[in-house]
Formats: sequence, structure tokens, C-alpha cells
Amino acid sequence: MSAGKELKALLKDIRETIKLGKHAEAIPKCQRLLKEDPKNAMGYLLLGAAFQNLDKAEAAKNLRKCIEYTEGPPTAALLGLANCAPSGELPEIYDQLADLQPEQSLDFLEKLFTLASDASVAPACFAVLKKRSQNAEDKNYAKIQEYLGRIWFANDFEISPEDKTLYKATMEALLITSEPSAQSVVYKRYLKWLYKEKDYTSCVRHACNMTASHPKDVYGYEWICKTYCENHDKPNSDLWQPELKHPIQVYAEQLLELNPNSNLALLIRALDLFAEGQFVSARQLVLRAQQSHPTYKETLDLLARIHMELGAYKLAAQLWQELGQEHGDYAECLSHEMDSAKLNEAVRLLQTLEKTEGNVKVLARCYFKLGEKQLLKDLPLDEVSKAEFLLSPTEALQAIGSHESFDALLLCGKLHMQLKNYTDALNSILKATRLRPHFAECFDYLGRLYPLATGDLARARKCYEKCISLNGLAEEAVDALSFIYQELGEEELNETLLLNTLRHLSTDESIRLQYKLGLHFLQVKKWDNAIQCFRIAIKHDSRCMVYWESLGDAYAARGSFNSAIRVFQKILELTPDNSYALLQIASIKTTIRMYAEAIEDFDTLLKGNPSYLPGLRGAAEAHMGMANSLKTQNLYGRAKQHFQLAVVHLQSAFLLPDAQGMVWLWRLMASVFVQTAQLPQSLANLDVAGTLAKREESIAYLSRKDLLLLAQRFYLCALKLKQNTYLWYELALACYHSAIFIPEEAKSHLETAEKVCKMAIKERGNRWQNWNLLGVINMHAEHENLPQAQHCFIQAVELERKCYTAWTNLGVLYVKLGQVRMANEAFTRAQQSSPIYANAWIGQAMVAETIGDREEAFDLFRHCQQFEYHPEAALGFAHWVCEVLTDPDSRTKPHIRHAIEHMYADVYALDAINWYVQNEEADASIASLTFQGFLCARQKLYVQAVEAFTRACKLCEPGADRDKLYTNLGYLYLKLDQPDQAVNALNTVAHATFKPIIGLAQAYYRSGQLQESYSIYNTVLGNVVGQDDDKAATILVAMASMIYAFQGEADTKTLLYQCVLLKGVPIQALYSSYALGILHRDNELSRTIMTELSAYAFKEEYCADVSYLTAHYILINEGARKALSYLQTRVRMFPHSSGLRKLFLKFLLDYFVEDQLYQVATSNTALMALKLRHTNLQNSITASEEAETTIYASQAVSSVDKTCSLKLVQRAIRLNPTDRKARQLLFSIAAH
Repeated sequence: MSAGKELKALLKDIRETIKLGKHAEAIPKCQRLLKEDPKNAMGYLLLGAAFQNLDKAEAAKNLRKCIEYTEGPPTAALLGLANCAPSGELPEIYDQLADLQPEQSLDFLEKLFTLASDASVAPACFAVLKKRSQNAEDKNYAKIQEYLGRIWFANDFEISPEDKTLYKATMEALLITSEPSAQSVVYKRYLKWLYKEKDYTSCVRHACNMTASHPKDVYGYEWICKTYCENHDKPNSDLWQPELKHPIQVYAEQLLELNPNSNLALLIRALDLFAEGQFVSARQLVLRAQQSHPTYKETLDLLARIHMELGAYKLAAQLWQELGQEHGDYAECLSHEMDSAKLNEAVRLLQTLEKTEGNVKVLARCYFKLGEKQLLKDLPLDEVSKAEFLLSPTEALQAIGSHESFDALLLCGKLHMQLKNYTDALNSILKATRLRPHFAECFDYLGRLYPLATGDLARARKCYEKCISLNGLAEEAVDALSFIYQELGEEELNETLLLNTLRHLSTDESIRLQYKLGLHFLQVKKWDNAIQCFRIAIKHDSRCMVYWESLGDAYAARGSFNSAIRVFQKILELTPDNSYALLQIASIKTTIRMYAEAIEDFDTLLKGNPSYLPGLRGAAEAHMGMANSLKTQNLYGRAKQHFQLAVVHLQSAFLLPDAQGMVWLWRLMASVFVQTAQLPQSLANLDVAGTLAKREESIAYLSRKDLLLLAQRFYLCALKLKQNTYLWYELALACYHSAIFIPEEAKSHLETAEKVCKMAIKERGNRWQNWNLLGVINMHAEHENLPQAQHCFIQAVELERKCYTAWTNLGVLYVKLGQVRMANEAFTRAQQSSPIYANAWIGQAMVAETIGDREEAFDLFRHCQQFEYHPEAALGFAHWVCEVLTDPDSRTKPHIRHAIEHMYADVYALDAINWYVQNEEADASIASLTFQGFLCARQKLYVQAVEAFTRACKLCEPGADRDKLYTNLGYLYLKLDQPDQAVNALNTVAHATFKPIIGLAQAYYRSGQLQESYSIYNTVLGNVVGQDDDKAATILVAMASMIYAFQGEADTKTLLYQCVLLKGVPIQALYSSYALGILHRDNELSRTIMTELSAYAFKEEYCADVSYLTAHYILINEGARKALSYLQTRVRMFPHSSGLRKLFLKFLLDYFVEDQLYQVATSNTALMALKLRHTNLQNSITASEEAETTIYASQAVSSVDKTCSLKLVQRAIRLNPTDRKARQLLFSIAAH
């Protein structure tokens, strides 16, 4: 078979194999075919078909080979390649197929459009369609336009200049064929492109079409309005406006219905109003439009033109500057400024512009303000401009004559105002206002003229408000209206005015108004806002001291006193001679009670400026504050000194001219007088200039009475200058104090006080202090009217529910009326209102006393001591402390013991009663002196106790109470080892009882008058034997001590034996008998007494004394070591007894000091004894006792640790500097 036939047979076989779907078998056959005929196009075609389902890449490769070797159109290969070729090759394949198979070209174009959804091949698809679109005769031309438009729209390809026509055609085709939803999207893209290409005619036409097809979509309306807003005044506007199917206002209204905040629609409305001359309404719409689109050029441009029509040139200039437009309008705005730099800039601009009449007038205004008279004269000015800039006011008025133009009338008004023809000025300005009713400057001048011409402040206010509504930066109008608001108390309106004005100003321009706003905030107590405003002002002008001063005032007003002080110190750094800063620093220190530093600052201030009235006042107040502070500390002498210094400063103020017309000066001086009069009697006086006191001497000494009477006169002088409730109240209080301190004139002073207090109530009946004082006046014994007092107190508490003072006074009234429950309720309300008000607690203590609750009264008076000093609290607390200390049953109660032993109630009571006696001086009561003496004696302050009891004895009338006082006084003299004075005191007792008689016997004994002492003891013994064994035993012990000294052992034993035989023998008798037996080696007596003492041997309070006597008995009979063993046993039994340890230490030092075996033990015993005396906290330990123990310890330690010994002896000397033994020991240690 020939080769040709074989190839045909093989081709046929391959086709059959592929038809049967046996592609894998067909592949080797194709390869064999191609091996024999490498350029066989059909072989490559069949091989590509075989690979279609196995390997697309291999199939595409073979199909390309097929196309290469095919003669004629390779339609079949292209069809096969369309199924396996990469997407990048498909656009060209589809293009070729569309040409090869025209009947199926639409299908291939559709596949091409579908392929364009892949962004990577979309440009190639777009290029194929773009090429085919050039053939307008193509039967698929419309579809090509649609597909091209869709691909263009979907991929947003760049539109080259040569493609613009094609783009328009495709978009319009797309609009025709698209669904309404897709059409809206196409419109948005297409309209934007048309407007960008400045094809306003097409843009408006399609926008109108969009409004018809999509009436609820704002986009079409917005493009119509945008085109109108930006091009309505352009030369070519007549080309596109015919495309509008309705007037532009219709589209604007429809847009506003869809979007009420559309800036374009609002702007169109504003343009219409502006054209009609309704500038205010137009401005409102423009401002609304600006809120929606703040930077839209057309909005800003129209707003600037509106501002110029309203006369708000500064606002317009800001907008022109923001727009970057420098033209005649901008120059006109600058010409209304006063800044030379801006005026020169306006001149520069005008010189580049055409010399129109308006530009010449603006240039003339600039030259006039710059003072360029020659240049001004060279300008071709009209009559009004000449009159304004070149002529005097009178000449100008004559030149203007009967001109009725707006400029002429406004100028006439200004000229008449300069000449102070206010009525004519007002008439001219009113005429000008009728011509231009929206010009701000007219209303500014009307606001100035109405007060001058008619005195009508209300109309002036309305005019200023109108002016500012037209021109928010009319600074003079803002200042004037702000002043009017402040005068009328319209603080909120003032704040709004200033804030609105500041909105239009840059930071540099707003400094003055920022400061003014800060002052407003300071006035209305918005401290933080005020501080912020002042800080902004200082940031831009740090050299202005007024700003700094106001900042300091704001900090001080807010209560940030440290910050305020730092601000004023900064002022002093910048201007060291600034009196106000130093004054404020001192005043703030007075406020925060740093009185000492404040006084120093005031002294510095007055040293440089002695007649500086605020400094004198501040210094006086600082001294008064210091004095009151010292009064609370009971430092009355120093307080009086500061009151005197306050008077000195106020006297200096009185010498200044016009000072006597100042209410505060009279009031402050009167206050000093009243407060000084409340000091103790010896200090209640002042040295005052004779002229003030109306005395002949240059310096008048004023007693308490003089001070109170002069204070009333000064208050009356203040009331003549100005009457108010506070002055009436203080005068009434001064009269009440006069009644207290001048009891002989109490009635008249109380009547005056009542009348004056009623005047205070008349002035201000809703002030609770006035009612409270009237109630107090009516409770005084000399002017008692308890029902009226009750009414007054109830009025006070109704006015102020938390008025603790009135509640307390009401409680006192109820106590006086015997209504204890009501009193308790009133005092409770006072405590709830102020838990630290001492008088309320004192009232509750009085209630407790009234109902007999002693413990509660004690606790309440004790609680009162936590507050400041009060005489009633001091007296009550001292009374109850003395009461419980003298009552054995009360002393044993746990909480009473705790109060005495751990809370030192007796010490607090002593402090309180000391203050009371010090304050009352000669008026101190017998009871208070008795309490003072008792409590001083308890603290072993015997000298002070003697002084107190001596004063009490002198004041007390003869009787039982005075006998008790003299008895206590006698015993105190014995404590002080002054037996002679004790004898005198005890002999003064009129009706002697056992205690004073025994005390007298002791006094005689200690003064050496033994016979008298013995005689008294013997007499008393005869009266008590058989009746009171305790007293008899006590007397016998005392008599035994005297008998032993003069008659010897035998008679002493007889007396002691009698004493021991008595029932309830005192332990002192046993001690004396035991000691007598030891001294005289009477072992029988010692053993007998030892048996009696065995009952006390195991009681810790007696262990030291019993051990001492027993140890010496053993020492005599059995030796020192046995005695030492006994003492060791006793120390082990009572390890915490410091007295026993001290006894043990003394025994070792006496009998074993030379024994080296005991040196370390002695040293340790000494240190332990010293430590125990510290840890036990015994109240009975005195400095001398402590010093004695320390000396023993030093001796014991000296052989072991000399350094420690030296420290101990030094400590002993510090404890008791008069102890000779300690000094001798120190010398001996130092010598070795």
C-alpha cells in the first residue's frame, strides 16, 4: 500500500478511535502519523482533540501547530483552541472566530464579554471590542457598544482624549439597555465624568433624565444644583440652562425634600434671597449649607458677599483669605481694619486693580487711616468721600447738604455725633438704617446714640443685639452689650455673647475677649472656665500683669490656694514692686490660717507703702485671725497683743482721707473691741487713739466696759453709712455681750439688744441667726421671756433645719423648763446637724445629770474634752472626775477605771479646770478652785494645790465646806513638809472631826511640838477606844513612834501590844512591832508578829516590806547567806515585783559587794530591777525613786561593765540633778 493510502487509513482509524472516546489509544497513533508526516495539520488537529480531556496544555500546543500548518482558515483548530487555550489568548481567538463564522459572531462576542469579568484579560477583551466598535455597519454594533460600555464601566479604564466620543456613546447605550437599578449607578459615574469634562449641557440633560427615571434618587438633583451653583453666573450658562425642564428652584425644592440638609439646594435658595436683598435670611441658609459642607467654595464665596452686605467686613475678609482670593472685595474688607499692615496690603491690591469709583473710595479710606493726606488729595473723590476724608465735621456737614444717599446719611450721623448733636445724629442714622436695614454699623451707632439722645437703655440693648446678629465681630458693640448684660444681671446672655464672638476670631485676635470672658466666668463662679481663659490670654501675652493677677484671683476663688500663691509669686518675679500680688499672697495665707506668714507679708507690703488701705485692712484681719487662733489654744496674752496690733493698723486706716466713709473699717474696729472684751478680765483692755475714743489724752486706756460701749458706737457709725441685717445683728450681739460683762447695766443693754435684733429681722426675716440671737436675749435672767425665746428658736430651726446652734439653745430652754425629753430631742437634732458642736454634747450631759445618770454624764463631759475649750464642759468634767475619784464604788467600775487609768481622765480634767480658772481669774468659783486643788494634789502638784485651796478658803463662807477646805489645805502643807503652815490651817477649822484633829497632831509632831501632838492623840484615843478600833490602832501606832523616841523600848512595846490586841490591827502596827523586835533582838516578839504577818506574806502589794523585815530577822539570827537564800525564794515567788527586786539588789550591794562570785549575778539583778520599773508603768514611781534605783544599778554594774555603769549614773543625775549620792558615784567611777 502506498504511503498516502496508509496515512489516510491511519487518519480514519484515529478519528474512529477518538469517536469511541479512546483518547489514550489515539495519542500514539497520532504521534506515529506525525512522525511520518511532521507537517500534517490534520494530525496535529486530531492529537489536540485526543489531548483535550487529558492535558489541556498539550492539546493547545498541538492545535497551535495545526494552525501553523493549515492552509486556509483554521476554523476547526481555533474552535478546539478556544476550549483549551489560556485565558490570555482567548480574546484574539474569539475575535478571529467571530470573523470566520459571522453567523455565530454574537455568541463569540458574548463569550468575549463574559471573559472580561477576569480582570487580568479585561484589557485585551476591551481592546478587541473597541476595535470592532469602529465598524458602525457591523450587524452586532449595538451589542458591541453595550458590551464595551459594561466592560468600561466595570473596570474603570482610563479615558483618553480620542476615546471620549466612544465613551459617551457606550455610556448612553448602556443607559438605554440597563435595568433601572444598574442605570442609577451608570448615571452617577457618567454625570461625574461629564461635569469633569465641563460638558455642562450633556450633564444637565442626563441629570434631568435621571430625575425623571429615578425621582427618589438625590444624585441627579445634586448635579443639576451643583452645575447651577457653580456656573449660573458664568458666560456660557445660556448653553446648558435650556436643558432644564423646570426652573432651578423646583429641582432645589425636590432635593430638599429628599435631603433636608443638602448644601446645594440650600445654596440655591440663598442665592435667590441674596438677589432679592434678603441678606439675613440668605445668611441663615448659607450657614446651614456650610454645616453640611464646610469647605465648599461657592458657599464660602456667597457667605463672604453676604457678610459684606451686612457690614461684617472682618468676617468677610476671613472667608476671602480662606478662599485665597485677593480682589477688590478683599481690599474693601481690609480697608475697614485699623491695623496698618492690613491697610498697606489693601493699598497694594487696589493699585493693581482698575480705578473704578468704588476702588477709589476704598483706597481713600486706606490713605485716610494711614495718614497719607497728600496721596488722599490726589485721588478723584466724590463729594461724600471728600466730606468724609478731607473736611472738618462742620464743613463736611455743609458740603453734604441735602444728599439723601445711604453713605451721606451715615456720614452725617457720625459727624453730628462728633459734634455732640446727638438728636440730629440719631435722626440721620435712622434714615440711613431705613435705606439699608441690614447694615450692622447703623445699629452700632444707634446703640451708642439712644442712651445719649433719649436715655433709652432698652432700645440701645436691642440695637446692639441687632448689630451683633448682623456682625458677630463688631467689637465695640460686643463690649457695650456685654456691659449692659452685666448691669442687668443677664450673665447667661453675656456668656453666650462672648462665646459666639470668640468663635469668629483667631487665637491672636481673641486675647482681649478671652480675658473679658474669664472675668465673666469669675463673676458667675465658674472657676475652671475662668482659669482656662486667663491661661490662654497669658499664653499670648505673658507680660500683661493684669492677666496674671486675674489668674491668681481665679485660683484663689476656686480654693486652689497653693496655685494662687505660685501665680502671685510669679508676678513678683516679673514686677517686684507689684503691691497687689503681695497683698493677695498675704490675704490667701490669712484665708488658709497661715497667720504668722501672712503678717510677715503684710508688714513687708506696708513697709513700702504705709498708707495702702487694702494692706492695712488685710494686716488687721491677719492679726485678728492670729488672735482668735491663739484664743482657742488658751494663749490669751499673745492673743491680746495681736488684737492691739490690729487696732494699730485700723487706726492708721482711719487717718487716711475718705476712710471714715468705709463701712468695713467701722465694722472691723468694732469687732476687734468686742472680741478683746471677751478675754479674761486682766487682758480685756486696749490702748486706743484718744481721737477715736473721744478722750483728751493721746492714747486712751479702754477697759472691758469702755470697749463694749465704744464698739456699739462704731456699729452705729457703720449703720449710718449703710444699713444691712449683718450690721444690725452684730450690734445686737455687742449689746448682749455688754449685758453679760456689765451685769449692773444688763437690763438696759438687753432692751437695746432686743430692739436692734428686731431691726435685723425686719431687714431680713429669713436669716436664722437673727431669730436665734433674739431667742438668746429673751432667755437672759434679767430679760426673761421664755415663750418668746421658744418662738424665736423654732423660727430659726424652721428656716434652717440643720441649725445646730438654735437646736442647742432650744434644748437649753427645755432644760430650764424641766422638759427633759424635749431637751434631749433638741440636743440630738443639734448633734445630728454637727457632731463636733461641743454645746450639744454639753446639753446632753446636763440632761444626764438631770435624770441622775452619773456614768452617762461622766462619759459625755469626757467626750466634750475632744472639742475646743468650753467653760461649762471644763467645770462639768472636773466635777464628775472628782466625784468618781472620791467614790469607791464608782472607781471599781471597769469603764470608769479604764477612763482614769488608761485614758487619763484626771489629767484631762486638770487641764480643763486650769483653763477655766485661768480664764475666770478673780471670778473663779469656789467649786472650780476646789476641783483644781484636788486634781493637782492627785498629780502631786502640791504647791499648785495649796494655791487653789488657799483661794477657795478665802472665798468660802464659814461653815462645814470651809472646814473641809482648810483640812485639805493642812494636809497639803504636810505633804510639802511645812508643818507650821499646816498647824495654822488646821487650827482654823471651826468644827473639827477626826481627820483635821489627827492632821493637827501630825503637824504638831512634825513641827517639833511633841507634847501638843501627844496630848491631841491621847484625847482622841480616849474618844475612839471601844468605838472604832481602826482609828484607835492608827493613833496607838503614832503614839508609839513618839514614845519610842523619848521613853524607850518598854513603853513602846506596851502601846504596840495594845494596838496588836485590837480587832483589825493595821499592818503598820505589825511592821512597827516586827521592826522593834529586830532592833532589840527580841526574838519572841519577832516570832509573834511574824505569825501575824503570815496572812500578808503571799500578797504581792506587801511582799517587799514583809520580805525586808524577815530577811533582816534571818540575817541577825542565821547569817547573811540564809537571808540571801530567803530573798531568792521570795523573788522566785514574786518575779514581777520591782520593789522586791530593788530590795534584793540593795541586800546584795550591802552584804556581798566584795564577793566576786556574786558580781555578775548582782549586775544582772540590777538591770532586771531597772527594767521592771519601766515595764510596770507604776504611777507612784517618781523621778527621785527612779534615780535611786538607777544609782543602785550603776553600783552593781560597775565591777562588770564600767561604760554601762557610767551611763547609768549619768542618767540618774539627769533624773534627779540634786542627788549628791549620784554625783559622788560619778566622781568615783571617773576617778577609776
